[in-house]
Amino acid sequence: MKIAVMPCRSAPKGLKVLFGCLLLCLLTCMPAAAQNESFTPFVADLKDYAELSFALPSEVVVEAESLFEDNYTEGRYVAASLLLNESGGVYIFLLYPCQAPETWLNALGVKSAIEGFNAGLNQTIYSPTPLNISDQPAIWGQVGNQIVVAYQPSVQTVSMIFIDQNVTESVVEYLLGSLQINVSESSSPLWPGYCGEEVSDVGSARVDGEPEQTEEIVQTDQAVQTESAPNKEQIEADLEAVREGLRGLGAHF
Repeated sequence: MKIAVMPCRSAPKGLKVLFGCLLLCLLTCMPAAAQNESFTPFVADLKDYAELSFALPSEVVVEAESLFEDNYTEGRYVAASLLLNESGGVYIFLLYPCQAPETWLNALGVKSAIEGFNAGLNQTIYSPTPLNISDQPAIWGQVGNQIVVAYQPSVQTVSMIFIDQNVTESVVEYLLGSLQINVSESSSPLWPGYCGEEVSDVGSARVDGEPEQTEEIVQTDQAVQTESAPNKEQIEADLEAVREGLRGLGAHF
């Protein structure tokens, strides 16, 4: 499997100004405003795979809506949805591609990785203004009515954050400025054999005196394996469910 690198689309002048102003607020206004703000930390486990944390002004009510994991065409992912002040939605995806990166990716590499999850993200209008999340470079822009941010929280994973237009600009600043995703190196949703690699079968050796499998048993095992193997239709159905959730937050794919 190869990652295709596509050229980034240039943002219109108006959007460049918008993105530039937003980042300027993030870098300059946030430290000054923080002196007069009271903050509440939010910490949550993304199952056993990572820990999500950020801090927002205390008046912002954070509700955890859902946490799930599933397949996509190039690997598996873990996703969490949050509701801020009962109106603005935030979706956080942590991608585990089968062809995991072996080093930190550049902007085009991160862009290609998230488009491997959803090809519709090639419609994202990216900002040329640099942004860092937890000291790692991130790409960011607008798709539909959402802000999308993507970066690598670890070498072998890529994260996407979708932020609904109902989330206020100041909350976006604090969210991105404090966001951390600490990935566990000892746990992964990619179970052995999921990506097609060979897995040694410790229990395959026949013990003396144990009857050999009959043709009927072998055929049954093969049928079970066939049914449990992920198929294209099921993956598309899973992705459509995710897209439907994003559409509910204002995204258009």
